[in-house]
Amino acid sequence: MRVITPILGLDVDSTIWNPTAWICEAVRDVTGGELDLEACTTWTHVLDAYGEEAATEIYTRVLSPERVRERDPYPGSVEVLRDLQGQGIRIHFITHNWDPEAMTPHLEPWLREHFGPDVGLTVTVEDKLGILDSLGAFGMVDDRPDTIARVADAGLWAATMIQPWNRELVAERADVYGFESWHEVPRLLPPLPNGASGA
Repeated sequence: MRVITPILGLDVDSTIWNPTAWICEAVRDVTGGELDLEACTTWTHVLDAYGEEAATEIYTRVLSPERVRERDPYPGSVEVLRDLQGQGIRIHFITHNWDPEAMTPHLEPWLREHFGPDVGLTVTVEDKLGILDSLGAFGMVDDRPDTIARVADAGLWAATMIQPWNRELVAERADVYGFESWHEVPRLLPPLPNGASGA
């Protein structure tokens, strides 16, 4: 009998590491201003607030491939995701970047160092939902409200670390599971086909 390996998709930025301090620092350095984290919810808002030239510089500083090794994972994310793999869940990271070929060689070793040698990675400019479908993933953890809402709308398990920009979505939708700490995630997972469960 064939054993089905459940696959969980995960975003990277604001999901397994916190770029907020870097964004605030870049905004200060580039514009001299202070970022309003409650109002500024996406890179589009950074663009609207500071203009294209400043937003491009901020984005480049924060998400530079060369800085990946400086990132620290969110507390609990390493332990929880390694444990889920031990329970038979395959982990596949899916992240947007303007230059996938430049980012992948930097991000992949960092992910494997922290989260284990068997994690998958897709760096893309494409829609994440199509990638989840091609992987046969049962769900996704992402921070962006539009992405996570579409994952839930597709009937997949959808979860997010609660952030100022997605708090409203979590409050409105029972099919989007919000968490404050990565240690909560195993209890939120659905029953899985091979009997794997993080709980």
